[in-house]
Amino acid sequence: MPPKQKITSEMLLSHAFQIAREQGISAVTSRSVAKTVGGSIQPVFSHFPTMEALRKATFVYASETCMAEILKHQDEPDFMLRTNIWLLELARSDSNLFELLYLSGNFSSPNLWDTMMEWESNQKMIELFSQTYQLTAAETKDIFMRSFFMLFGIATMIATDKIDISNDEALDMVKRTVAQLVGGKGNG
Repeated sequence: MPPKQKITSEMLLSHAFQIAREQGISAVTSRSVAKTVGGSIQPVFSHFPTMEALRKATFVYASETCMAEILKHQDEPDFMLRTNIWLLELARSDSNLFELLYLSGNFSSPNLWDTMMEWESNQKMIELFSQTYQLTAAETKDIFMRSFFMLFGIATMIATDKIDISNDEALDMVKRTVAQLVGGKGNG
């Protein structure tokens, strides 16, 4: 008889991530993860002693998985545009994952903005933003934050079926807003 496969935290998180994508983060439970792994709940609790720990770890796993996907394009000239499109498409076609990443409250910092500023993809975006528009660090943070909140608001309305807008329309709004903010260095 072959030895029983050891259930690792990586295996559990991979399954929890799939459950969160398909059914939402609230569907990630010790039982649901154990069922998809094909085992008992004991390995789940040995790696994640509480449901909160499991869901926070699922959030981190999802963040890292998405970051890797985004960063594949970091050296391409249209990285900022691709990243904006990625966010809109996530809201449009993977609303459970959008909710987990941006609306669930499983953040590593006290709020979404601080958590997002830890993500390497956003650090790269801020660096490119500053270089592209020749802005100071303070101007970059201000304009990047305001333009992101606009894009995020649109994406949230898409994810929650509150608006029907194309990617081109949303991106044009953000592009025009950034141009106005950069022209007035954020104070206009």
